[in-house]
Amino acid sequence: MPYGYFVALFDVLGFSRKLATIGLDEMLARYTALIDAVMYRKKQISRVFDEMRFKEAPYWAANGDVFLFTKVHGAYASDSLLLWAPRNWPDARGKDVNELTELSKDPAKGWAFQPIPCDNFLDVCNDLICHGLEVGLPLRGALSMGVAVFNEKKNIFLGQPIIDAARLERGQRMIGGSLCKTFVCQTIPKRYLLQFEEHLKDDYAEQYGGFVLDWPRHWRRTRTRDLAQVIQGLNKELQYSSYCGNTLSLVTRSLSFASQFESTEETAIRSLYPAFSRSNDQLAVSARPVRRVPIKLNTTER
Repeated sequence: MPYGYFVALFDVLGFSRKLATIGLDEMLARYTALIDAVMYRKKQISRVFDEMRFKEAPYWAANGDVFLFTKVHGAYASDSLLLWAPRNWPDARGKDVNELTELSKDPAKGWAFQPIPCDNFLDVCNDLICHGLEVGLPLRGALSMGVAVFNEKKNIFLGQPIIDAARLERGQRMIGGSLCKTFVCQTIPKRYLLQFEEHLKDDYAEQYGGFVLDWPRHWRRTRTRDLAQVIQGLNKELQYSSYCGNTLSLVTRSLSFASQFESTEETAIRSLYPAFSRSNDQLAVSARPVRRVPIKLNTTER
């Protein structure tokens, strides 16, 4: 599988200390609420791809753009949460680089042999970070990319991208997620990224790709509580106040770009990714009528 996987590894900050402070029963309640976010995603994937019989593919949207139906998987153990998603479409899996290069030249179906855009994966990572704050379990993580093995049935998770994410994860003083150098070697919409270095510990610059997730932007779009107050409320619970200080600096940095990167042109898949270019009048993707219904999100507050 030449393109491998998107990978994200998150740990709960101050897990041991919080357990000693709030007790096992309260920790179980909070941790269960956090895990529910991962399980809810699994249920939604099952509903879309199994019950509704959608395929993992792009579909035409009413506005002339395309909407990407892709799978994001999750697992958890102790205070760690692991997310992953294939980086290539089903038809491309198992083919070598030469085959993919040749097949990707087809203007109609070439998208099926080029990498999957990372948008959906980053949305899931952002929402998990936000949900962690809502239940009082702040998360610190890292995102990487590469060839790996994920076998949920046998609980086998192996590969360099998991190692890379684990190394960078512990090299931060911040709530949020940093991008490994491997992850930034692709097209990433600007609304997901912030240049930030204040959070990085010594000797971790080699793994760092120079960007962190702009999850505070996601919070503003999906939640109503004041984010700075939520973070300040956690300050007394974390072992080092610098974590909250750096996170508040990140929130301020995000606010300075709040009015940017959100236009239709800057968010449209067909504008961002050459595989779906608007200039390609031969592009062939699926079309399926669906009825829009409100979705009840599985969080404590929006």
